[in-house]
Amino acid sequence: MLSRLFPALLVAAAVAAPTAALSQSEQRIAAIVNDEVISLRDLRQRIRLVLFSSGIEDTSDARRRVAGQVLRTLIDERLQLQEAKKRNVTVSEDDIGRSVSDIEKRNGMQPGSLPSIFRRNGVSYESLRAQMRTRVAWSRLVGRRLAPRIDIGAEEVDEILARLKEAEGEDTYRLGEIFLAVNSPDEEASIRETAERLVEQIRGGARFGALARQFSQAATAAVGGDLGWTPRSQLDAEIAAAVDRLSPGAVLDPIRTISGFRILRLTGKRKIAAADPNRAELDLKQIFLPVPNGEDPAGMQARVDAVRSEGNAIDGCEDLSAVARRLGAEAPQDLGRVKLSDLSAEVRRSVAGVAVGKASEPIGTPGGIVLMVVCGRTLPKSELPSRETVTEQLRLQRLDLSVQRYLRDLRSAAVVDVRL
Repeated sequence: MLSRLFPALLVAAAVAAPTAALSQSEQRIAAIVNDEVISLRDLRQRIRLVLFSSGIEDTSDARRRVAGQVLRTLIDERLQLQEAKKRNVTVSEDDIGRSVSDIEKRNGMQPGSLPSIFRRNGVSYESLRAQMRTRVAWSRLVGRRLAPRIDIGAEEVDEILARLKEAEGEDTYRLGEIFLAVNSPDEEASIRETAERLVEQIRGGARFGALARQFSQAATAAVGGDLGWTPRSQLDAEIAAAVDRLSPGAVLDPIRTISGFRILRLTGKRKIAAADPNRAELDLKQIFLPVPNGEDPAGMQARVDAVRSEGNAIDGCEDLSAVARRLGAEAPQDLGRVKLSDLSAEVRRSVAGVAVGKASEPIGTPGGIVLMVVCGRTLPKSELPSRETVTEQLRLQRLDLSVQRYLRDLRSAAVVDVRL
């Protein structure tokens, strides 16, 4: 069982310690998880990774705000990796490389650019690799032990399709979620505070998908918290009324459920049986302008203004090399045909409404500024979801519950000693 509570103030003080004291405290123990050590260095590196990937400015206050939840996440990851090793689940270097490549693709980065971007910004690439190793191992373990036990009957699928047919024309919402589990009454206040801080950071511009991947304890964390499309009639009445008032991109205050807190964000709204705009396929090209580490706000704004000015003048995809040269950017990259749904939430929002031959607004990414140019678009047909889609949604819902129970059992059986 968990042997100590999380002393949030002490954790925050430790991660925000003055620079002069860092070298002396790097090897201090932050927590022991079944005899395996999480060092203060591990914690600080992960906090920096979380802030960087989420688009949150790295300040002592920001570090204090995320410290408690980051330590909880590290402890959960250590439990997951221990369980995976116990079950003989292995992860190769190629597996990690594919995960990193997926991050680059989703964020419109040049292939192989992530390590250098991390180095330029003083973020530990090894911390990311460790996180990727755990995610791949846990996903593989869940796929072996839990997924085969889930059986979706044909009658269940028929019932849902019939209801959707009756509700044709009803509003349906695409939602994202971050789920934070509450495992004991003693955690209630600190988890609520963490959820409120995450909402505050999202409303302040932090990347929802990145925070979901870092913190959410639901199975949807692997896809940035994406819940897919949910008919209004399937939402709790109070949540449905609140979502009705939201604009795409807005987030609700934390919602207390039986097992924890949910943070919901509206990413889209349409009618049932209407074409899913996220299934559109785009022919994309991108221009990437590297930004030096430590660029001052005035310099950054000048770069953004220059990229925006050049982007507004683009009318077609024929002469993008000239645009790149004028900006001092890298040569344009042809991303080929990409499904809108495969892009990160930020890139998806930026290009969704862009006309063919036109450029998006400048997109800030780790290490630089991206300009996306839409060179073609194929729209999907209007239709009800397929049997396969409904089956997969049901499967993921049940798998999510199974994963939460599995992790809860691992926590209950663990001996965790928090030393900060």
